[in-house]
Amino acid sequence: MGYFSVPCFLDFIEALPLTENGKVQKFKLIEKGVTNTTWDREKVGYKVAR
Repeated sequence: MGYFSVPCFLDFIEALPLTENGKVQKFKLIEKGVTNTTWDREKVGYKVAR
């Protein structure tokens, strides 16, 4: 995996918010933001090398 592909934040949720057509409603995920259960790459100290 390229250094630019490593996510900054990772969170496991029960289900993704979907539209009637089955597309992910990304704006709802952004509104949720970073929570206590969200893994933060920088907070953990994980450094990505080029």
